[in-house]
Amino acid sequence: MSRARRQLEAAHAERDRARALFDARLRHLRGDPQAQTIGERLIDRLGQDARSGLDRALDVASESKGIAAGTAAALALWFLRGPILTWIGELWDAGTGAGDENSENEESEKVLSDA
Repeated sequence: MSRARRQLEAAHAERDRARALFDARLRHLRGDPQAQTIGERLIDRLGQDARSGLDRALDVASESKGIAAGTAAALALWFLRGPILTWIGELWDAGTGAGDENSENEESEKVLSDA
């Protein structure tokens, strides 16, 4: 038998072994009721990572409650900044507007009384 023929038969035998392994694995996956699609595996993995991150965040928050409370307060102030600034502006206008009107009324009364 020639050298080329032996190499060809060895290559065919290797191919047949690889095909047998592939077919066995494919049958195992198709027959496994717990087998998941790539999308299902991805969703499971992301869910596990999210739960792990949440657990870690809760651990950190329980260790440093002051920082967590400060962060929550800062976020609340940030989201409520519009109404808070409007309220402060109304208070400012009410405080300065009343004082300006009183001083203008007093000045006009002085001018009228002097005349």
